Amino acid sequence: MVDAKPPPRSAYLPSWLRDLSGLRLVVLGADGFIGSHVTRLSVRAGAKVRAACVKDPWRIADVSVDKVSVPRWWEADLSLEADALILLAYEPPPAGVDRLEHELRVNAAGAERVARTAAGTVVFASTADVYGPWHEDAVTENTPPEPATAYAEAKLEAERLLSVLDCVSLRIATVFGPGENGPRAIPSFVRALHADDQPVVDGDGSDVRDYVHVVDVAVALLNAAAATAHGDVLNLGSGIGRSTREILRRVCAAMGAPVQADHRPRQRSASRLVVRSERARETLGFEARPDFDAALEEEVNWLRATLE
Repeated sequence: MVDAKPPPRSAYLPSWLRDLSGLRLVVLGADGFIGSHVTRLSVRAGAKVRAACVKDPWRIADVSVDKVSVPRWWEADLSLEADALILLAYEPPPAGVDRLEHELRVNAAGAERVARTAAGTVVFASTADVYGPWHEDAVTENTPPEPATAYAEAKLEAERLLSVLDCVSLRIATVFGPGENGPRAIPSFVRALHADDQPVVDGDGSDVRDYVHVVDVAVALLNAAAATAHGDVLNLGSGIGRSTREILRRVCAAMGAPVQADHRPRQRSASRLVVRSERARETLGFEARPDFDAALEEEVNWLRATLE
């Protein structure tokens, strides 16, 4: 068990969350950053939820749902009486293995294997990284994929495998919000500033990403699970590009700290990726949260509480 942390709740609730009363839902990866918000909101919307957890479910410890442990999720049999499955689980490649082989064998083939056992609609959490790292203009679902990492290649392969099963795949941009605590920009900056260290920035901080709030992503996943349309591929993003420099500046402002950074040599090629989500708006009612600073402050406050 990990040390107790405050649950990653958000006061934000999109008006476009559909009524899920009576929906029987399985959330695979309910213990994760996105999965915990999916689980929490699905209960609030009236669904009957089974939370299939890969790791310690500390993020949903306060949520009254049926929790089951599935550490080897890619071998799970989810042939349950359920109307929908939201597939969020992911197994990172262990050190020393062929990353692409692992990604394809475990995460892509595992997603297909699990989806085949599911009884109802399957919604798969893919990534906007399938488009590749650099696009001058915002990408649409018609933009040809150019995956540049083993992770993105496997997500694209999973989409292909699942399309045969009429599943819905959501290509998600960079997610932020309470519950994010991995080695990504916002948590890393908060941890460094909390410890009075200089945040580390790769290169000059000019990389541009599309930051989309975790609650918006969770609601889109839930609305997709309740929708009648199948086989779609939909983008989820804010449509706004933000550089790493801008994110650092805004995190520093939220923490009342001077803007400072330890610039390190860039570890990978430069990136610029912003997505358009008109199709998700038409299909799911998707709307990106507009108040970025308030949303960021909510995450910063949650992260500081976990550190204190």
